[in-house]
Amino acid sequence: MKPNVTPRVLIRHCDEYDPQRIRAIVKQGLDQLGLKPSGRTLVKPNLVIAGDLFPHAHTRPEFVEGVLAALKDAGGETMTELAVGERSGITVPTRVAFAESGFNAMIRRVPGVKRYLFDEAQQVEIPLTHERRLRDFIFVPEPVARADFFVNVPKFK
Repeated sequence: MKPNVTPRVLIRHCDEYDPQRIRAIVKQGLDQLGLKPSGRTLVKPNLVIAGDLFPHAHTRPEFVEGVLAALKDAGGETMTELAVGERSGITVPTRVAFAESGFNAMIRRVPGVKRYLFDEAQQVEIPLTHERRLRDFIFVPEPVARADFFVNVPKFK
């Protein structure tokens, strides 16, 4: 199965982690791509690990703060939920990565944003129907399964 549109990549310059500058850049990108978040909107930021020993192992909270603000600008009332969700990539509980990275403080600064800890969330079965599938179903965190608009914000390494 081939995608029905040609993929596009937008590259923008931003020389500092200023949430308002990031907000404007991301909003411009959403507009350019014709994307409007709606329904349950979920942002996955890539919080692998955080803390004094790992200052660069996760996406910066200032960047995600700008992304969240841009999504609010673009989606407005069409979004029924705006959330940040993650599962730490190693054996440290995700709630520790949220606390140590500054994400808890950032989420408190952005009104109406919900937090999901995927390692503590209910896992739901998703059936797979493609004829060349390797299995008949997978389990994913419930917030992922019910997301209408999903934004992956990876750490550029």
